[in-house]
Amino acid sequence: MLINTNAANQNFTFGQALANRGNTQDSVFALPLGQQAVNETVFILPETMDLSIPQNTIKLRENFGVLEKIKNAEQAPKILGFPIDEEGYLTATFNNAAGIPESFKIHGDTILGMMRDGRVQLSSSEELVGYFKTTYARLQEMMGEKLYTTTGFFTQEQLDSMPHAFVTRDGSVGGEIQKIYTQEDVANSIYEIRYGDGRRYYNDPKSYYGVLDLEPKAHYIVPYENGSNQSGWSSEKYLDENGNLSQGGLLSFAVWEGSMYVNQKPDFYTQSYYDIEEGKMTMEEYVRQYAKGDFLPKEYQWGHREHAKRSIAMASWIQDKGFSEKDLNEMTGEDFKNLEYSFIDLTYAYNRMKEEEEYSKRRHIVFDPEAFLLQLFATDEVDSKNLDVPDLLLEEVERKRQLEDENYQPKKKEQETLAQKVINAGAIFEKIEQLVKTWEEETDV
Repeated sequence: MLINTNAANQNFTFGQALANRGNTQDSVFALPLGQQAVNETVFILPETMDLSIPQNTIKLRENFGVLEKIKNAEQAPKILGFPIDEEGYLTATFNNAAGIPESFKIHGDTILGMMRDGRVQLSSSEELVGYFKTTYARLQEMMGEKLYTTTGFFTQEQLDSMPHAFVTRDGSVGGEIQKIYTQEDVANSIYEIRYGDGRRYYNDPKSYYGVLDLEPKAHYIVPYENGSNQSGWSSEKYLDENGNLSQGGLLSFAVWEGSMYVNQKPDFYTQSYYDIEEGKMTMEEYVRQYAKGDFLPKEYQWGHREHAKRSIAMASWIQDKGFSEKDLNEMTGEDFKNLEYSFIDLTYAYNRMKEEEEYSKRRHIVFDPEAFLLQLFATDEVDSKNLDVPDLLLEEVERKRQLEDENYQPKKKEQETLAQKVINAGAIFEKIEQLVKTWEEETDV
């Protein structure tokens, strides 16, 4: 199992991470040195001073000692109101509030990392307690006695025997569990990170569902091998001398993972996936909501709408080419990527062609689209090898269909010119843009 111990985007085993502790930077959380300074202060008394101390003074000093302890406790470092001990771990005050055993030690760096990340909504003690309380209850439900050890640490064998991820009906951490994934499931899974939001998919992305982001999300609960981004959580503070992960480390990872990607709230994509599967939503209803992006905070809606328009247009283009959902599922990952690249290149060429056509009109120059496109595809701007990908893949699909059904008659399609390929892809994209604009106007009325 590989664990990323810092934001340096390097992967280490638990043992390697332990060996590299000395090379890591100090914690961003600095403990005060006030008490140390008091202990090291030297007082010089005059030789003639009477060192006998009245009894009432001794009593007074004892009271002052109690007051000093209270003062030190009040001035101790805190995160969201919860005190931190000398080693930087949250004290029993937090564990009691969150309903987790005191043996589950949570380091302050984990909380500070969550607070610094803009994708995590964490700004109050109530939210922090809620994250840990919900996640701990989920781990108890799925892991049972495996969540507890006599040493407080898990061996690699113990970690491998645990559930590694799960999917819920509404996409939240606390929702109704639909499926639990083992270590083997995770190791063999196909997942993608989509446009920076960290969502992890367990369905094969080679599908119309995948193109339209219509997939249930999985929540990781055990640090995963080859994780694409664990920089917000570090194993460094949760390892023993043998490189074993602590109970607090496991819980803090699960909390960080859940808060990072869905903030423990219902997720539009996951809910829609199951609604469509159960007949509670049509694909058209999903596409309308997906295109408008009203389920997202306003600051993310514009970027999402641009992404959604391209995804809907590409799905429409692939379908128009004649590929079924089964055809996409059976493609290799490389073939599917090449199909995507073909659409991207064709729509780019379409926009360049329109710009050049407009330029020629303004200067009363005769414009030859075929000649312009031949010249464009001869440059490094687009890859000419992607032009014939859809036709070649469809020929392969047709051969498979004939093998499966001897009565199947392959569909005959007229050979398209370069300009026709570009115009067809561009026209689909423009049609989707206009359709989304119409939906938005209907909402505004």
